[in-house]
Amino acid sequence: MVLLLISVSCESEMGIGNQDLNYQLDMSLQSAERYRIVMAVTDIAIGDNRLAFAIIGKDGPLIKDRINIKLSIAKDNLERSVTQLEAVFQPWPQGNAGVYIANADLKNSGEWIIHAIDPFKPDEVLGSVKFLVNKTSSSPSIGVKPKPLQNLTIKDVIDVNQITSSIKPDLDLYTTSVSEAIDNGRPTIITFASPSFCRTATCGPQLEIISSLNARFRDRLDLIHIEVYERNEIGNDGNYELQVSGLLKEWGVNSEPFTFLLDKNGIIVAKFEGFVTELELENKIKEMLDI
Repeated sequence: MVLLLISVSCESEMGIGNQDLNYQLDMSLQSAERYRIVMAVTDIAIGDNRLAFAIIGKDGPLIKDRINIKLSIAKDNLERSVTQLEAVFQPWPQGNAGVYIANADLKNSGEWIIHAIDPFKPDEVLGSVKFLVNKTSSSPSIGVKPKPLQNLTIKDVIDVNQITSSIKPDLDLYTTSVSEAIDNGRPTIITFASPSFCRTATCGPQLEIISSLNARFRDRLDLIHIEVYERNEIGNDGNYELQVSGLLKEWGVNSEPFTFLLDKNGIIVAKFEGFVTELELENKIKEMLDI
């Protein structure tokens, strides 16, 4: 299914996700355009945003190194309202898929339009789609100190599998709670992901990237994985059902994977909805650590 192929945010039937992709597709300005643009992020608000989207044609995803985009307020036809940016393709770790990434500073809430432009044919619009910009982000915003989370660590459980669905968990990612990390004077990376239950198969690779970064930078920062789903035991025969962790609701996280970077003072300096590459995170870490 195409929708499953290109959806970066794991919007689960179990409650993860606050924006229906079908709704996004209904808003697509298709007309004579050859491709369909599908937004892969939902938590878009006034201020700096990391926009992610896929471009889908009748033969599958369109993959180019980079494309140009134009952003404009939907109800404003004035040329002064148009912002032109470059979007770079970021491949997924598995399969022939990925998304285009563009960093945009959006000044107004409401309905916007993104037009994808072929860089070699500037007059040709590949596809367009409308998306919503909220007044405020549902998740903690960049520049704020988020609410402390009392996530369980390996000190609180008998078996680490009680707090992660990772098949081969990196125990270092479960030694520190968020409430401890934001006040211990060390930078922190926090990733919400469900390796075994993510619908796009990006959560496992995302956690592998976090583990790789842990091996390289653990002497200088804390890295924490928070499992998206909690086990709710049914009876005494070992059966259980999965439910979305209340920790996600506390932070307003509506999709997965979702990664936050906090500085040594516990202030959010970057956040990434959906899959984020190791290079993107590494660049932010080096910037944060001034190395």
